[in-house]
Order: sequence, then structure tokens, then C-alpha cells
Amino acid sequence: MDRPVETLREWPFLRLICLAAAAPLLGGCAQDSSGGAARGEAAPGDTAAMYAARLAESLGGRDAWDRTRYLSFRWIVERDGEVVANREHSWDRYEGSYRVGFEQDGAPHLLLFNVNEVEPHPDLDRVPAGRAWVGGTELAGAARDSALRRGYGAFINDTYWALMPFKWEDPGVHLAFEGTRTLSDGNEYAAIHLSFDQGLGTTEDQYWGFLDESGRMAAWQYHLGRSEAPGEVIWWSDWSPVGDIRFAMTRVLDSGERFMRFEDVVARETVPEGRFDPPSP
Repeated sequence: MDRPVETLREWPFLRLICLAAAAPLLGGCAQDSSGGAARGEAAPGDTAAMYAARLAESLGGRDAWDRTRYLSFRWIVERDGEVVANREHSWDRYEGSYRVGFEQDGAPHLLLFNVNEVEPHPDLDRVPAGRAWVGGTELAGAARDSALRRGYGAFINDTYWALMPFKWEDPGVHLAFEGTRTLSDGNEYAAIHLSFDQGLGTTEDQYWGFLDESGRMAAWQYHLGRSEAPGEVIWWSDWSPVGDIRFAMTRVLDSGERFMRFEDVVARETVPEGRFDPPSP
């Protein structure tokens, strides 16, 4: 089986923090007191490409990422100590098969679709090809399309929260080294600005990744296009080996409050048999 050739066509919009249950957690898009990624003095030879290469190595290496065909995880969001979102994801990166499961209003929802087969919809923007069930009953027509659109939005949102450090070298992503920045822990980090090609969804959105001395991403900051100010710095912590790659299990606000975690994370070269099969009648 060929390895996946991923581009930003898999990430057609990049509005993350203000999607779904994540928006109220941060009280909107909070302003960082620095007003953005401050520019420092660049050392000779420091380039964004150099830092991107170091980041890739800290994650296990590009080859390890390319070999990772199957990913699954549970995306859990907390607010005031209570779970407000809990979605289960599974993804065959080579074939594009995707599975999202969650509970809403006491009923289990299951969505099966293909992230590489997404078509414009007259009423719902973009809807992937797939099937949807609520409480064990398969949906049809407009109800199915609406559910699949939501599932595709969950794919975009949740996987970017999970995998953003792996996407720095995708086509259409532009990196700029902006020197060093001192964050709230008193340590200096290399600040890398990420922007996106015109036509790749919400191209006015911007992100900064902050790398520590080992090359690992310690935190990020976002600036959504519709926001007047950059958002809060968010720490990526609890880096752990999963399969051949490394994965950050926790997202922590700059205030120190944990608001997102990942559980049941699996990364492997093969797809579990039957994982993307529809439920039995």
C-alpha cells in the first residue's frame, strides 16, 4: 500500500478554538498581553526550515509519520472540571476512511465517511460521502447530510488539535522564524509563525508554534481571522511515545488550567479489521 500524500486539501478550514464545544472554554478569543509573537534576535543560520526539521525529529521523524497509517484517539474537552465534549476518532490515513463516535442528548451517534471524498453541498457547504446513525437508526436525506457535515467538522477541528506539529511541512503552509519569545514560565522559545496559501479555506487565520531547546513544540498561539487580537498561549504537554511517533496528551491554558486531553491514543502501521465497517443491523 502506498504511503499517503497529504496536502492541505485535507484541512479545508482551520478555525479551531471557536468550533463546537471549545469556544466557551476560553471565553472567546482571549488576548495575549504581548499582542502576538514578539520578534527576537535571530542567531546566524536560524531558519524556519531548520526548526521544522528539528520538530519532525522530536516527533519520531518524517518516515515514522509516513508509516503511521492508522490513528485513533478520544478527544475530551473540560470546563470547570466537567467534561463537555468527548468524541472518539479513528482514521485510515492512506485510504481516507474515518469514524467519529460521540453521545448527544443521551443517544449514541456514529458517523462513517471518507475525508478524501468531500463535495460541495447546496445548503451545507461541504459534506463527505458516508453514512450516519443516531441511537442505532441510520439517517437519510437532509438529516444524514447534516450529521456528516458535523462529523467532518469534528475531523478538521479535533485532528488539528491533535496533530498540528505534524502538519508544518504540508504544501501551502508557510513558516517564518520570528526569533525567540519568553513565555509565562520565564523560558525562551523559538517562535515560528504559520500562515496559509490563498484558497486554502480560512487563510486569514494564523498560528505560532513555540519550540523548546529539544525542538519539541511546547505551546501554540492562534490568531483567528475574525478576531481583533491573538488568542491565549496554550501549552502542549505530556508528550508520550505512541507507536513510532510522539504525541502530546494534554492541552493546558496559560493560566495553568487543563481544558483538553487525549485518551486511548493509538498509532500503528495497520488498520484494525472491521474498524470502519457499518454497525450490524
